[in-house]
Amino acid sequence: MFGQSVSSFFPSESRRVAGSVVGLAAMACLLELEEKLSCPICMELFTEPATMPCGHSFCLRCLQDYLGRQRLPDCPSCRTAFQPQLQPLAKNLVLDEMVKMVKLSSGSCPLRASTEPGACPAHSKPLDLYCRLDRRCICSACAVKEHRGHPVVTVEDEWAQREDSASRAQTSYINKFDVLAKELEEVKAKVIEYIVTKECGSLELVDCTMEKLEERCAELREVRLKLETTLKTNDPFQILQFPQEIQVLKKSPPDMVWPVPGLGVEDKLEAVKQGLEEISLLIYKGLQGCFRQAPESKEISESSGNIRSISVNPEPPALPSSSHIREPFILNYRQLSFNPNTAHRYLTLSKDGCRVSHRGAQKYPMRVERFEREWQVLCCESLDAGQHYWEMQISSQWAYLGVTYSTIDRCGTSSLIGRNNVSWSLQVFSMSYSAWHADKEVKLPPAKYQRFGLHLDYTAGTLDFYGIGDTMTLIHTFHSVFTQPLYPAVWVGENVVATLCQPQ
Repeated sequence: MFGQSVSSFFPSESRRVAGSVVGLAAMACLLELEEKLSCPICMELFTEPATMPCGHSFCLRCLQDYLGRQRLPDCPSCRTAFQPQLQPLAKNLVLDEMVKMVKLSSGSCPLRASTEPGACPAHSKPLDLYCRLDRRCICSACAVKEHRGHPVVTVEDEWAQREDSASRAQTSYINKFDVLAKELEEVKAKVIEYIVTKECGSLELVDCTMEKLEERCAELREVRLKLETTLKTNDPFQILQFPQEIQVLKKSPPDMVWPVPGLGVEDKLEAVKQGLEEISLLIYKGLQGCFRQAPESKEISESSGNIRSISVNPEPPALPSSSHIREPFILNYRQLSFNPNTAHRYLTLSKDGCRVSHRGAQKYPMRVERFEREWQVLCCESLDAGQHYWEMQISSQWAYLGVTYSTIDRCGTSSLIGRNNVSWSLQVFSMSYSAWHADKEVKLPPAKYQRFGLHLDYTAGTLDFYGIGDTMTLIHTFHSVFTQPLYPAVWVGENVVATLCQPQ
């Protein structure tokens, strides 16, 4: 009983294992045979095999191509000289039959299907080469066949070159940014030094003026005391003699003009200011444009003060309002409300503060922040660092939309948004659109939008106006270096209603 084999207890299992072992052995033999019947030139199974006098065999076409490129023909494997005119090439029928048998066997037992990861799917060989022309990893068989004549290197060499190239590029760009940062720091230091120097000079002038004024006050006090003493004596002679005694004071004109101290750095630093604005514009338009798609229909049209206005062509590209381009704006949406303390007396606000209408005078209390001349109102919320987006709808095209610093005049002739250097606005009239800043106008093509989207990138220094309808179209872009928090603002004409609305 104990002498019986295990297969007697598990006959079916033993047959299955034995069959698997035999199958693996057959596959191994077949693979080895394939290698023996492969052409050393193309690394594929022989196609019309031909045998050289030295005994080495190759594909007939591969061998003919090889010999055609040789000045002194020889065997590709052993370099034995060969004379084609005396020893013509012929097809090896035995090898050809063996190749056909191997191909039939491979068809019933597919060997190529079990290609390992990282191996060529066509030749089951390691992908250890890289074709720079086709930009792909290949095996040695691919290199001598499909990619013959292409620039081929090892995968390790290609990877090393790319790493070196990336390192050199990183070093180069880091050096450029470091140089730019160093230059900006040097300019910053010089500007600060210049301002401090001017400040010290102004303080010295103030001290000098104060000293002279104190001397003048001391002289006048002395004269006053002497006059009081003379009047108390009731001596006519001394009283009549008093004017001659104070003749020395006439040497100093009583109405002399004292110098007014001031820094006076604005004119001197105007070139620096413009240079910084140009750098800011270049970074936003040029460098950031390398990494995100920017509207290509813009062109620089005018520059004034601390603003660089950019107008669009008569036919700007239309952007679908439902497209992905609008999504980042909506992510930065800000819920705003109008500030009743700033509203002109002819403006009426809704209870929720989201709608303003120009319909008759209201009895508002007097406030210093209320607009007295222009039909304007500011929002309660201030916007500073980061990106902000809001939308506004007007009932008819008679309005100004924009942003302003809180320092805007409330009652003067330059209190309309855009007509001063502290605010930026889009004039929306039925027959004319214009961009305004610092009382400078940039004419724009007229349109018929009722709903507008405003996108403020405070950090980048841009303010975009979009017309919203079936499409979302860029109308105008302001570029500036913002230095204070901005407040959304609107000017509304008679019988016009402006509404802060949520994106649809």
